Amino acid sequence: MIDHIRLTLQAGRGGKGSDSFMSRTDRKVVPWGGDGGSGGNVIFRADTNAPPLSHFRYKPRLSAEAGGAGGSHKKRGKNGKDLILAVPVGTKIFDYDKKYFIRHLTQSGQEVTVLKGGRGGSGNFGGKRASNGEAGESLEIELRILLPADVFLVGLPNSGKSTLLNVLTGSKIKVGEYPFTTRSPELGVYASDNFNVLTLCELPSVYGASHEGRGMGSDFLKHLEVAKAVLYVLEPDSKFAKNLVEGLKILKDEIGRYDSNFLKIPAAVVITKMDLLSENELPKRISSFPDGLVFPISSFSGEGMEKLKGFLDKITKRDLCAKP
Repeated sequence: MIDHIRLTLQAGRGGKGSDSFMSRTDRKVVPWGGDGGSGGNVIFRADTNAPPLSHFRYKPRLSAEAGGAGGSHKKRGKNGKDLILAVPVGTKIFDYDKKYFIRHLTQSGQEVTVLKGGRGGSGNFGGKRASNGEAGESLEIELRILLPADVFLVGLPNSGKSTLLNVLTGSKIKVGEYPFTTRSPELGVYASDNFNVLTLCELPSVYGASHEGRGMGSDFLKHLEVAKAVLYVLEPDSKFAKNLVEGLKILKDEIGRYDSNFLKIPAAVVITKMDLLSENELPKRISSFPDGLVFPISSFSGEGMEKLKGFLDKITKRDLCAKP
């Protein structure tokens, strides 16, 4: 899934003015050329039916239509067609070179003109000097979009996020017994017993060096801006943390480094792979765990899944419990 893409855009050039003359009945020759048409603008429009940003990968350079040349008998050239680019609702538009925020398109039908087409050249009518049309504006822009998800799964490598997402949503995300199997955000839809739905998103794994750009980095954490809740996913025995408490601390530290406001999002802890532990071992593992919502589960045996689904059902009702 592509959540940002860079494009090079060019507005249309104005059409050339006409340098033509007309012979009148009195045999006098007068300038009679028309102006050139204006070049097309470049416009972004939010549309609920727009293709994903990946649609632009195959056309990273786009141009609006040039204006038509002026004609004889004062005929003005045709204006170039605007280049209207449909993007998903929620797309943010940036001037890439200046790092300048242009617009956030939050509603379907909302649009913004990012480039103006060039003015058409003057015809020689009225004694003017015929001229070429002006060049249209050009710009390198970046499009960014936040994933339309309600609940985000954040965890250390090999913590069981993909398997959990598959069980909860019926998705068929690739599962592997090696770190960083998930290389981009994965979405799935959870249907609750009260006939409401939640969009769940598994983010690529983070660990203690993600903020340094290692592994899959941490840029994808920006999607937490739209989260209704976060599920911190941990496994009892991890190569990336000494214990569960340290694992949770690593996850929160990485999120806090990216944006400390994200730590205020309602959250719960999911401890996976509980089928690998004995009944007596579980209380020892979570005895020193911080107070809050903790759901020990097994995605394979189904143990603890009903309680976790109960938490998700409360999110669909906007009835969130206390944060851990």
